[in-house]
Amino acid sequence: MAAVRQILAALAVDLLEISSESDSSDEEQMPRMPFSIYETTERILYQRTRLDRRIFNYVLEVISPALAKNTRRGRYAHLTPMHKLYVTLQFYATGSYQWLVGSSGRISQSATSHAISEVTAALVAVAPHFIRFPRVEEYLVVKQAFYELGMIGHGTGFPNVLGAIDCTHVRLQAPTNAPEQYLNRHIYYSINVQLVVGPDLKIFNVFAEYPGSNHDSFIWRNSAVRDGLATGNFPEGWLVGDSGYPQEPWLMTPVSNIRTVPEQLYNSVHISTRNPVERANGVLKSRWHVLDSPLAYTPGKVCSIAVACCVLHNICTEYNLEVENFEEHPLRDDFPHQHPQNPEYDNFRRDLIARHFTR
Repeated sequence: MAAVRQILAALAVDLLEISSESDSSDEEQMPRMPFSIYETTERILYQRTRLDRRIFNYVLEVISPALAKNTRRGRYAHLTPMHKLYVTLQFYATGSYQWLVGSSGRISQSATSHAISEVTAALVAVAPHFIRFPRVEEYLVVKQAFYELGMIGHGTGFPNVLGAIDCTHVRLQAPTNAPEQYLNRHIYYSINVQLVVGPDLKIFNVFAEYPGSNHDSFIWRNSAVRDGLATGNFPEGWLVGDSGYPQEPWLMTPVSNIRTVPEQLYNSVHISTRNPVERANGVLKSRWHVLDSPLAYTPGKVCSIAVACCVLHNICTEYNLEVENFEEHPLRDDFPHQHPQNPEYDNFRRDLIARHFTR
């Protein structure tokens, strides 16, 4: 019996080695036929990548030079820029495992990982061309559009608004280094990403750098946007933000203890005016589920993916691409300030209420 068991054990080892070699061979011998999005229908392309064919081709045109330059030799040489973009968009759209995304795209997990890295880097590189504040002459249109948001249902609008600001949490798995810094107040690990959004949901600025435990106001104080507003590098006006931010001359927040009818009107119009940043967050995470999935990447890589998805969001917004199965992702961060307020800055809000919200 002992001899039989030894023979069976040896056969099992042989079968395991054969199976392992076969799996490795299958990965190495994945189909090398050139991939094309024209192999699939428009509907399936949209379902898998969240882009239609015209936008897919536009994004491909924008990032192809970077992908062609970075194409690896050897086992990845057969991957075209189109193929890399296709599998990366699938990953962004689903937040699924790389092996599953790669299987759909007919490439290995390893090749999928390299494609995601290349495409993400390429999108981050072009971010300044697609994520930017309006030019000075464009701000008249922006201010008017924000003003009209308040007019709906209130009979008056919020003047001189340059953008709506808020933060949103992008999930990740607990990092190896200092995981406690990434545990946010909602009790999951994240990067806290600051967004400044226009009235048409286009993202003017994304600041993805700080761990999820950092308060919105801390990120604001350390952002280049605040520095630019404080030093007068923007046209006359202000951002609108919720009560998680400090009241400042360049940032208007709600009145915390309403005592008058004008203050109530101010708060109501303020909510309507900053609504675009909440809606933009919903569109962003409904289209790119990767931002709402616990990513097993380094914090730096998660930050890059967040910026890449914001680039794609702005391109889709420019092309007026609607989002199917839209999900609300409210930015419910209305809680008391956690730092002293400057009484002098409150005068800017009181003056605004007296001039524009007193009837």
